[in-house]
Amino acid sequence: MADIPANMKSMIFGKGARWHARTMMILECLGIVFLIVGIVADAINKTLGLETTHWFLMAIAFWVWALAAWLCAYFAAKEG
Repeated sequence: MADIPANMKSMIFGKGARWHARTMMILECLGIVFLIVGIVADAINKTLGLETTHWFLMAIAFWVWALAAWLCAYFAAKEG
């Protein structure tokens, strides 16, 4: 990745490593909250806004999104 032109770095890495790292932390916390809401909804056998499986799917989606943000932060920091 050392051959990336300077004008392409902003298109690939967006706002920088620090911004992507903060975004990753927020998305990961939201994923944990969605997982807890899904577990509680399943335990009390009620729908808390969404069905239980929807909460679990949203938790998985946010964790995958957080992983993508972390990878972008890692490579942006590695590039400098």
